[in-house]
Amino acid sequence: MSDIQNKDPFYQMNPAYFFGGLTFLFFVVQLFTGVFLYMNFIPTVQKAYNSLLYITNILPYGVYVRTCHRYAAIGMIIMCLLHMIRMVTTNRITKPRHVGWITGVVLLFVTIATTLSGILTSYDGMPQAYMNAIAVLFEIGKREYQKVLSFMFGFHIFLPTVVFIFLIIHFSRIARPKIFPPLALSLFTLGVLMTVTGLFPISEMAAKANVPATLPVPLMTWVIIIAVLAVILLLLSFLPMFLKRPAPVAIVDESRCTGCMYCADVCPKKAIELKEKIVSGQKTGIAFVIARKCQGCGVCAGACRNASIQLEGSEDNILVEEVYQAWLQTN
Repeated sequence: MSDIQNKDPFYQMNPAYFFGGLTFLFFVVQLFTGVFLYMNFIPTVQKAYNSLLYITNILPYGVYVRTCHRYAAIGMIIMCLLHMIRMVTTNRITKPRHVGWITGVVLLFVTIATTLSGILTSYDGMPQAYMNAIAVLFEIGKREYQKVLSFMFGFHIFLPTVVFIFLIIHFSRIARPKIFPPLALSLFTLGVLMTVTGLFPISEMAAKANVPATLPVPLMTWVIIIAVLAVILLLLSFLPMFLKRPAPVAIVDESRCTGCMYCADVCPKKAIELKEKIVSGQKTGIAFVIARKCQGCGVCAGACRNASIQLEGSEDNILVEEVYQAWLQTN
């Protein structure tokens, strides 16, 4: 039994199982590269572009850190989307998993907002043009343009804190969350990120910002796109309400349970606890399933040594009973 327990399940060999962990890995990369950029970026109208020019053209490896920071943001959005698609296709968004789904939708929206605010704060030519358009939209004069830049920079710094808070909620619902993917997959992903960063770095910047006279995409068009995206994400948050939970609940055969509580040890959602029972005048303990936490994964049923716990309505009960009776006859 110990040899079997020490082996990883087959699904852990599937990289798709770790889309959520890869999302968090990209978030960590953004934090480290973001701190490096923060120490060298001055968010003022007079010095913002010059500091960005210094990071990109003069600071050792600065262009690669900036490139890695941007590519990690894109990678985080892609992995987050893939993680959500996997959760939907595997029917893991209904109760009691709905909390993870709702926080995941919020995390996706905040991640996109963080990426957009970071691009605008970069003070490059095109972002500067959009910042000017934002100032005009809110009737902020050029002398107060610093307010727009300061707000966008502060917004970009504040949003990772929101991500961190929702990540705590997102992970806290899981007894043993896979926060990071396996070491081999993590190193492979970081290697791909470093390779792409080295092959396709952000190009060197000119001495002066070349602000285009007209925007390729009007600002109001972007506002409409962002508003539509927000509505879509809001509707996705209510998606678990329209889906039924087909997963059965584990049921304990009290006459067979020995109270070893091995099922509680392997339960990934901590949905099994010890229940006291009087047998022949003596107090003993048996397993008790908390229905609201049980997700019908079947891990407890497969781990139970004497087949005292099964899934409700499972067709394997007859087979398990036959195997158990055969085991009794040979032992």
